[in-house]
Formats: sequence, structure tokens, C-alpha cells
Amino acid sequence: MYALIGKLVTKAGQRDRLVAILSEAAREMEATSDCESYRVHVSLDEANTVFVYEVWRNEDAHAASLSLAEVRAYIDQAKPILERMERIAALEPRT
Repeated sequence: MYALIGKLVTKAGQRDRLVAILSEAAREMEATSDCESYRVHVSLDEANTVFVYEVWRNEDAHAASLSLAEVRAYIDQAKPILERMERIAALEPRT
């Protein structure tokens, strides 16, 4: 398995919009056999910050998901409201 933690910082006041976009994406991702989990979290410390925790069958499955038309559409929706994104960690789950 392959897991990721991503940090997304929105423009002021756009956090809830991003959460809505990512929540829709999560439903679609988790419906695939390659995505084990796609969880969206809001920061308790930073008002415009969202974290995403994803677990995939493997790294290739995650990479392939980024080229799907549905995923590209969510990315296109999110881009205008984002200040920045960063990968916090790529992980190999052990349990």
C-alpha cells in the first residue's frame, strides 16, 4: 500500500468550498478498487488549511488516478481557490 498526506491552503474564506470539492472527489476515489481511503480534514490551528490523507493500492495507482478526467475536473475546480499545496509525507502503511 501507499499513503499520502497533503496540505492545501486556500485563499481567505475558501476552505469550505475546497472541502466540498475534495469530499466529492473522495466519494469517487473510494468507489474505485485502487483507493482504500481518501479522508479530508480541516486544520484546527490554521483557518484556511485542509489536509488530505489518502491510501492507495500502490504508488502507480495513485499516479494513474491523477490522469483521470474526473480527477482533473476536481483539480481544475480547486486551483482558483488555492494559495498553495504541499506533500507532507508519502508513507508505507504497516498495519
